[in-house]
Amino acid sequence: MKKALFVLGHGSQAAEADSIFEQIVEMVKGLTSFELVGMGSLQISKPSFEEGIAALIEKGAEQVIIVPMFIFKGNHVKFDIPEKLVELKEQFSNVTFTMANHIGADERIAMIIEERAKEAVGA
Repeated sequence: MKKALFVLGHGSQAAEADSIFEQIVEMVKGLTSFELVGMGSLQISKPSFEEGIAALIEKGAEQVIIVPMFIFKGNHVKFDIPEKLVELKEQFSNVTFTMANHIGADERIAMIIEERAKEAVGA
């Protein structure tokens, strides 16, 4: 069974945001053991959630693990993503979809904040 990791972002009108999102997904591709890695956004940016999932399925994905790249468990994580998952499961009934936890509070984020603060003061 071909397993795919799908990174789901919010989306933005800012080109810089899209570029950073793409860079993060490329980093994930460089370290993951998943056979396929895809990406998509809930709003504005391309590929959309649906387009990104369809692209993975075209590449043979039979199991897709969706990781929401959201820090907070807001309405998108609680409601919007699960609702879209119901639609995807109906559209692609031969594919297994699993929603992983959102990023949330993670010590690695705290470490990045500390590092950025030290960089700012040259420490």
